[in-house]
Amino acid sequence: MVVPVLAAVLVVAAAAVLVVGILAATHRLRRNRVIGVRTSWTMARVDSFRRANRVAAPAFVAAGVVGVGAGTAAVLAPTTAAGVTLLVVGLVGLVTLLGVGGSVGARYAEADRVETLEAESRASGPCTLGQESEEPADACGTTAGACGGACALCPRAGAAAGEEDG
Repeated sequence: MVVPVLAAVLVVAAAAVLVVGILAATHRLRRNRVIGVRTSWTMARVDSFRRANRVAAPAFVAAGVVGVGAGTAAVLAPTTAAGVTLLVVGLVGLVTLLGVGGSVGARYAEADRVETLEAESRASGPCTLGQESEEPADACGTTAGACGGACALCPRAGAAAGEEDG
């Protein structure tokens, strides 16, 4: 009696994961605080949330398929031992694939964050956020990187940048 109930719970949970994976793959998963790949970067930008979840979607779909398949097979299993084994295998597969999908999505989001910040810092001027220089002072007269990009507003920084370009 316990195996069919646990199998039903597994099937429902796996079906929810399958739906999330399909929504993520089709870019229809809305940014939220409950499901999907949620990092500080993906929660800050809708486009990053959608891209990170799209990358994770195949693992989410696979997790849902494994869970639904194992839960269904557990209900149809001829013995209780076989049903319990299928439940355990399905649950482990579901959790493992969810972890893989989340990890892949988070790594993609981090790469997207680094790429975006590098592109923004190249456009901001001579001072870049988070990059320290070995020189004690930059064109603004502060320690390099300490201004966090505000040197783009400094007239001396603009003159120095113009000299380097010319």
